[in-house]
Amino acid sequence: MPVTLKKGPNREAARSMRISLIHMKIRDTLSKNLAAASAGIMKAAAQKPAFIALPEYFSVPGCMEDFASAENIFKETHGETTKFLSRASKGIPDIYLLGGTFLEEEDGKFYNTSTVWKNGELIGKYKKKNPVMAEDKAGVARGTEAVAIETAHCKVGLIICADMFDPDLVKQVVKLGSEILYLPVAAMGTHPSVKGHPLTEKVAADNGIFVIKVGNVYSNAKGGRSAVIAPWGILEEVTDVQEDSVVTVDLDMQRLREYRKKLSKPWPSHPRSGSSR
Repeated sequence: MPVTLKKGPNREAARSMRISLIHMKIRDTLSKNLAAASAGIMKAAAQKPAFIALPEYFSVPGCMEDFASAENIFKETHGETTKFLSRASKGIPDIYLLGGTFLEEEDGKFYNTSTVWKNGELIGKYKKKNPVMAEDKAGVARGTEAVAIETAHCKVGLIICADMFDPDLVKQVVKLGSEILYLPVAAMGTHPSVKGHPLTEKVAADNGIFVIKVGNVYSNAKGGRSAVIAPWGILEEVTDVQEDSVVTVDLDMQRLREYRKKLSKPWPSHPRSGSSR
């Protein structure tokens, strides 16, 4: 599988870093979803994090399990969603916006795409490699490339929901030097109920990486409960209350470095060579 390292600015090794998760209801219209996301972003920005993160398909109305046509969803949501993300990012200067996911079209195919923004500009993206059944039926294509984004604070690996069940992909993202694994999810419908975060906890512990899992209110019981998971355990997670919320956590980067040393995994201080766009 090809791998891509998106280059970014050189960075200093910070001892701690703040990140905010937007845990939100999925509304029945695009405009209501964007308004809720905007309110969450503004609330999070007041806490001055380095990153603000949105969930999978945050702007798409209704339940993912009801998807019928990727092309129709793209036509109905893509333009307004990308405009929103650029505008919202511009409104939170110097904070990185981990933009959940939306459907984008490329060469006649439709991909579930995760994006990273700063100061209104798109600085990196990743296409989901492992669409679920509902996505397959709707015509969502499979991505092929593992991606990690170099930022001013740390290196961020991008995967989406069911990608977490692909150990080879996770390993490739980790090998790119990711310190944080950004995991937007929408675990609804046919997804089995899950207690806690057994898979993400194992990935975090085995690889010495923070997992930033961002879901939505209605996917809580199905494994989509938003949480921040460190190699040494769950740092914070939302409750089962079905209301919008913001979770803000300070990540102990120094402790992570020490943990990684014990795993004999070198802490990457500079981006390695790779393609960028």
